[in-house]
Amino acid sequence: MKIEMGVNDMIDRKRFPRSAILVLVLGLTSIAAIGLLSFPPIFYPIRYIENIENVKELVDIYLSRLSPELRVKEIMEFSNHYYIMVEERDTRINAFELLLDKGTGRIFYEPGPNMMWNTKYGHMGRVRNPTATMPISPEEASKYAQTWLDRNIPGAKVEKPEKFYGYYTLDISKEGRIFGMLSVNGYTGEVWYHSWHGKFIKMVEYENE
Repeated sequence: MKIEMGVNDMIDRKRFPRSAILVLVLGLTSIAAIGLLSFPPIFYPIRYIENIENVKELVDIYLSRLSPELRVKEIMEFSNHYYIMVEERDTRINAFELLLDKGTGRIFYEPGPNMMWNTKYGHMGRVRNPTATMPISPEEASKYAQTWLDRNIPGAKVEKPEKFYGYYTLDISKEGRIFGMLSVNGYTGEVWYHSWHGKFIKMVEYENE
C-alpha cells in the first residue's frame, strides 16, 4: 500500500514541540541579557567633540541614566581622548573613570584598574560591602607610585592620590606639567601605568553641584 505525504504533512513532522521552542527562546534571551550586563554601558552620540564643555554635557546625560547620585568631578583632555573622573555626590568618594572618544563621542569605562580593581563599579563589583578604606593609605600609595616612577620614568613626580573603591589614581607631573597618570592597588600596592592617554592638553575641575 503506497502512502502519499503532502508538503504540509512533512513540515508538521519536522516541527519542534512547542515546549522545546520555548526553552530555546528563553535560553537565547538569558544569554543576551548576561552579555549586556557583563559589559559597561556605552553611549553613542556619533559626533565630533569639540571641547570640554561638550564632554560635560554628554557625560551629564550619560550619568543621569545611571544614577542621580553620580556627578562629573574632573575632565582632562589628552591627545587620544577625554578622561572623566566620576564622583558619588553623598559620599564624595570617587566612583569610576570614563573615557570619551573625540571623533564619535563614544563614552566607555576606562580599562585597567578602573575595571579590574574597582570593588564597587568594576568587574570586581561583586565584593560584599565595598569600601574605600584600604590597608594601603594615600601616603603609602604615593610612595609605591614614586618608587615605580623613579625606576621607569626618571624625573617624573606623583601628585595627590585620588581614592576609589579598591585603588588610587594619581596624576604624574614632569618639569612642572602633567605628564600622565597611574594607579596603585589599595590592597597589594601594585602599580598600573595608564599608557593609553597620549599627550596631556588641559584639565577642568568641577565643584560639588
